[in-house]
Amino acid sequence: MSYSSEEIKKAGEVFFHLFDKKILPAGDVLAGEFYDNNAISEIVKSFAEEGGLRVIPTRQNLHLVAQGEGSIFATTYTKMKEEYKLDRKKHFYLANIIICIYLAEIDRENNFSFRIEDGAISYYKLEEIISETLESWIKRNEQEADFARDFAIAIEEIHQLWSVEMSHSKEAKEGVGFSLSKGTRLGFIHEALKPLEKEGLIITLPRENRIIPKEELYERLEKLYHGGDRYEEIMELIKKSKGERENAETDEN
Repeated sequence: MSYSSEEIKKAGEVFFHLFDKKILPAGDVLAGEFYDNNAISEIVKSFAEEGGLRVIPTRQNLHLVAQGEGSIFATTYTKMKEEYKLDRKKHFYLANIIICIYLAEIDRENNFSFRIEDGAISYYKLEEIISETLESWIKRNEQEADFARDFAIAIEEIHQLWSVEMSHSKEAKEGVGFSLSKGTRLGFIHEALKPLEKEGLIITLPRENRIIPKEELYERLEKLYHGGDRYEEIMELIKKSKGERENAETDEN
């Protein structure tokens, strides 16, 4: 199919505007060109595909994300280490697990999700859930010789890092919020979630002890993650851990 020079020019404007912003409201003037003109939308998708990117249109927003494999824009350990406080690979592994546990807690599809009315979750609650999940996994790893290998999780390394090397956060000096030192659990949670914050998917309010998911995050979950084998595998693993903890608490009572 051939396109006019005007369509190619306009598609370039749309693509680079989207490339700069990563997420565009459907009401944005240039995003409107994507939604209203099939030729422009196809050209923009082609531009994205050539760069290892993917355009995800929803009713509310237009998203640009990196393909899972083969994209020069995919977030590697090296890139994460340069941009965030991830000194060693085990920090990278733990950061990814924290993101997964957070997504499990706010995902509307998960009946086991912890949610409050406004969808926010506190840093302290997330710290508690992470600790319980890792404790559950380390116990399974002791009982099942192939647990870590089967689920491709460096459980011993990340459990040691979280439970032994990281300390509890102290209250901030001004009496509001808490320490965000990278050597503390809450500080590391804050760092681990920065990629989501940078993408405009969450709002972090450490002084108010809240992490708020945005509608854009739910759009990504629906269009990008749901149905993905690795995502579903990790979600089920977290779900099973939560179920085991709840059953144990019931038995104790």
